[in-house]
Amino acid sequence: MDRNEVVLVGRLSATPEDKPLPSGDILTKWRLIVRRPHHRSDQTMTDSVPCATFDPEAAAFVRSLRPRDTMEIKGAFRCHVYGPTAAKIWRYEVEVSMAKAAPPDTADQPRPSRKPRKPFPPSRTRRLENDPEPPEGQECRRGPAPPQSPEPSGSAMARDVPDVMASVPPPRPAPDLAQTG
Repeated sequence: MDRNEVVLVGRLSATPEDKPLPSGDILTKWRLIVRRPHHRSDQTMTDSVPCATFDPEAAAFVRSLRPRDTMEIKGAFRCHVYGPTAAKIWRYEVEVSMAKAAPPDTADQPRPSRKPRKPFPPSRTRRLENDPEPPEGQECRRGPAPPQSPEPSGSAMARDVPDVMASVPPPRPAPDLAQTG
């Protein structure tokens, strides 16, 4: 049998809006901000989930909250389709049947800063043949060298730079496909 049950815990994004309907019912609408895990620990992704309720108790509870307060909701997923046949607009929301306070999450606490990465051991660093050894107690630099003031061409500095291309082997000729057989 099919089931349509939604349980979300998140934060109220802004003050809820009440919309009186011609039938006399009041529709209360709001958005719930729900965090989700992300593949990189230094980023937090969130979903903004539209919610609505006709239930007076759930609406009264949501109206009593301030933005960024945590809550738990239960309800059903709904899809509304609007517009002409050629340009349909699909809107999704959770129709809430129950809303209650949720305890503050331990993730709300400030996260400790990440530990700096350990430098690579000397066996994993590579130096060109003509590079000087670093002074005692210093590590090899990683990344591009700091910008230096330009020197006129033909300076002593240009003559001291090793010819890196001299150590690159020439390309191998392509195999002759006519000889394979």
